[in-house]
Amino acid sequence: MEKMDRKYFFKVMVLTVIAAMTAVSCKDDEEEVRDYMAGEVTFDFPSYGVVGQKISSYATGITTPPLSDLRYFWVSLDMEISETDTVEGQTIEVVLPDKPGDYSISAYAQSISGEYYTKSTTAHVQVIYPNLESLGGWRRGETFTDPRDGEEYHIRTIGNLQWFTQNLRYSGGEDGPVLGASYDNADLIDRIFGRLYSWNDATGGVSGSGLGGGPQGACPEGWSVPTAEDWEDLALAVGEEEVDFLDHWDGIGELLTAPVTINGTSMWPYSPDNLHTNIVGWNGFPTGNSRDNYSEFENIAVYGMWWSSAEMEGGMVPYRFIYYNTGTCDAYYTDKDTYGVSVRCVRLADNSQDNNN
Repeated sequence: MEKMDRKYFFKVMVLTVIAAMTAVSCKDDEEEVRDYMAGEVTFDFPSYGVVGQKISSYATGITTPPLSDLRYFWVSLDMEISETDTVEGQTIEVVLPDKPGDYSISAYAQSISGEYYTKSTTAHVQVIYPNLESLGGWRRGETFTDPRDGEEYHIRTIGNLQWFTQNLRYSGGEDGPVLGASYDNADLIDRIFGRLYSWNDATGGVSGSGLGGGPQGACPEGWSVPTAEDWEDLALAVGEEEVDFLDHWDGIGELLTAPVTINGTSMWPYSPDNLHTNIVGWNGFPTGNSRDNYSEFENIAVYGMWWSSAEMEGGMVPYRFIYYNTGTCDAYYTDKDTYGVSVRCVRLADNSQDNNN
């Protein structure tokens, strides 16, 4: 048996033993009866990461037995996490593989005394290149280079406006505060998905109205965070009917979303109610959102969400969202400080001659 085959066989045997220890089975009266652990093994691991990224994780969650009778272990079938293939301890540091793909890691808790069954949890991470090489199913357009950081964006004229057809990923100037966050705070993942911003980070705390009348906020000079009227103009151009900003926009979500793939796998879950036709190349991706001042992340591969610079009565602010299982592009509202979603920048089409590359 080759070296790598032996290592793979050993990993399979480890996970098989874990599964056997956690399985519920009938026991003879003579068999030793063990208790079940209370709690679940939990640890944070990103859903998406870039090749070579270093990730630290901490396993916890078991409340019975006590820590004095408990050991945590880590094992992976497809990632090299140590020379021995198994790592003991609550903390682990992993370097993601240099080849894109779907990888997994498991953490399990084992009773030192043997009085309890083992419990385990497995997480999956999609490893991608920190550029567009891993991405399929979207439409390219003209390009614009942000002079602040040299980042290039694809853009399209839709209706009366020119739109970024990728999410903004500007993180702020060298001397200023950091703006927004990458999903899961994963380094370089924003080059694919863009960053998530609070409304205040996105707009600079300034509301806007009228066609092309939004604040610059985190956008490049000459561009702005879309107003309610900008969004209505987009819906009219795509759906060919006038709509109010706060309407449900039936069918528009299907027309704005792209059938994006990561490493050849669809990012949107399949639904017959949203086939992601992307007819104007707006390239809507399901890049999720953040909560609690960028400390929690959720809904990636389920929802796409984007700010409006409008402000509602009572100080609440709206964003548009597209859910994988419906064809709508709906509106909802939240606070200005703690909730984070994506940003698309816009400018009037008749002012778009400058700064194109």
